[in-house]
Amino acid sequence: KHPNKSKITLHHISYLRAMEQLLQQVENYKQEVTAYTAADADAVEAFRIKYLGTKGLVKAVMGEMKNVPAESRKEFGLILNEFKQFVASKADLSE
Repeated sequence: KHPNKSKITLHHISYLRAMEQLLQQVENYKQEVTAYTAADADAVEAFRIKYLGTKGLVKAVMGEMKNVPAESRKEFGLILNEFKQFVASKADLSE
């Protein structure tokens, strides 16, 4: 046995599964956002609140960064920032 050799633990597997689910959720949200069309100003505001509000979906997804290991934060942060910008641009286009 090599004590320094990393081995995949149950914790590591559950973490990977959680990250995969989170990335899938981001992808699902992107599809929702892409398909969204605002009927009026109230609908645009509802979109902003749902996705970009202080208790919105983007904020909730960003909150998951605390669960990302340090070595994956840069990559994951880029994905989440791109998602946030995508949602914000869709909100701007809907006005």
